[in-house]
Amino acid sequence: MRRTRRRFAAASVALAVVAALVGCASIPSSGGVHAGGSQTSADALDLDRVASMPRAGADQEQILRGFIDAATDPRNNYYVARQFLAPGFADEWDAGAGATVDEAVDRTYQQTGEDQMVVQAIPTASLLPNGQYEPAASSAPIPLTYTFTQVEGEWRISAAPLGLLIDAFDFARVYRTHTLYFFDPGFRYAVPDVRWFAGRDAVQTSIVRALLDGPADWLAPGVESAFPEGSRLEADTVPIVAGVASVDVDAVADDTRSIQRMEAQLSLSLESVRSVQRVRLSLNGAVQDVPESASTPTVNPRVGSQPVAFDGERFGHVGDDGVVPIAGLSEQVAARAPLAAAVGPGDETAAVLTADGVWRVSADGEPEQLDPRDGLVTPVLDSLGVVWSTPAATPDQVVVYGPAGAAAEPVQVAVPWAGGRLIALQVSRDGTRVIALIADGVRARLVAAAVERNEDGIPVAVGPEVLQLADVTGTPLDAAWLDDRTVAVLSSTDAGTRLTTQVLGAPASSDPGPADGRTLVGGNAEREVRVLTAAGELSGRSGVGWQVQASGLRFLAAQQPD
Repeated sequence: MRRTRRRFAAASVALAVVAALVGCASIPSSGGVHAGGSQTSADALDLDRVASMPRAGADQEQILRGFIDAATDPRNNYYVARQFLAPGFADEWDAGAGATVDEAVDRTYQQTGEDQMVVQAIPTASLLPNGQYEPAASSAPIPLTYTFTQVEGEWRISAAPLGLLIDAFDFARVYRTHTLYFFDPGFRYAVPDVRWFAGRDAVQTSIVRALLDGPADWLAPGVESAFPEGSRLEADTVPIVAGVASVDVDAVADDTRSIQRMEAQLSLSLESVRSVQRVRLSLNGAVQDVPESASTPTVNPRVGSQPVAFDGERFGHVGDDGVVPIAGLSEQVAARAPLAAAVGPGDETAAVLTADGVWRVSADGEPEQLDPRDGLVTPVLDSLGVVWSTPAATPDQVVVYGPAGAAAEPVQVAVPWAGGRLIALQVSRDGTRVIALIADGVRARLVAAAVERNEDGIPVAVGPEVLQLADVTGTPLDAAWLDDRTVAVLSSTDAGTRLTTQVLGAPASSDPGPADGRTLVGGNAEREVRVLTAAGELSGRSGVGWQVQASGLRFLAAQQPD
């Protein structure tokens, strides 16, 4: 059992390293695709593993082990793996049907008949056919049945589950992360959707096919695609010649702006393919030659580089000499004896939690009480100016209030969770996704879901599907967005504070946080996370540890992009 735990931990680290490589890549906020501008996982893992062909005279178990091992060699549509299969079934078997990621050390092989074996695999994750990564919901073993037949005196597999069974270490070596991009409903932001594809051969084709199939199910209600539903590739592949990826789509565009959005979506989604420098889009065989758009969607919207905090007297950005007040807003917030707050775009508005509920205050208006309910968590003020307010004891009672100046009628938003106690609720900076940290008895969970809005930008629903994120170790304390696709959870354990970070759609990683950490906020990169301790000290990462950057603070406030 001890060996299994070590193996599982090491496998998780291997997957997290691959995800971190993509998190470090620099993606331009505008323009076309540029080769050599960033390091991606494809750059770092550029060696394909060569699997062994079947050995003459091999028994059933040797053939089965060889077939499973060949999942590490995706070249030529898994040519080597198909040599372990009987004719007919070799053409039928679909390697792209997904994958079960497990720990090879824990597999068991059992002969269940003269021509049949069952492999018991303990999953750590699964990969859906569209490349979406999902952590395993259970550690219960999965039985996988394989049937054998004789072909010219040699054993071959005549029936097997579709897709792959692959060890976690091999998965990290064979699969690379690639980020598809969709848009928020207003087409202001490019919204990431992280997927995993095997190898380097024709990965651009896998990316474009997945893009045309649409966003992950959990994300779909909150985003838009420039491509009409039902769009598909006219050809079987996306060829790359002299750095130009030619994408021919069976689709119709309504106007020039729609074509420009299609090109932007393709260019951003193919940015991780280093051999692609430019995209040439054709619709129904006709090359589209349109002028470059003057306005491009923002990738990874940025917030102020200095965190916002309250020190008991002043509310503003933390500088070298303490808290620098936000003109007009600081006095309004301080006057309400705040317990917590969030800042809106341009530092013009704040949502403030006080002893008598949630208020909205602004630099040029009167304070407005929004939610008088008891036991509220820190409110959210999203990039569209909408305030979110929820009682900790009833996580499904989420109420939103429209932007300042609009009618402040509360709207209850349907959410896909219930029960437990809400620790934190945070909306992504593009306004399309929400994370919720919920404690339920001895277990805590972090989930992400899409935000569905009406034509006025008011949220009407969250979900209905959720993306289950990393299990939270210890007592959950807070959660935050670190950038457009990375979230973090702060928790308290017997060994001290833990900070768990995770790219949505990738494995999580965890390391020690500052002593007695209580709350956190994100900056513009994963390493810009700040943690406030119980002693009121603001700590940031420095090398491999944490460094105190300010003291005497009461709380931190999440920011939104301008």
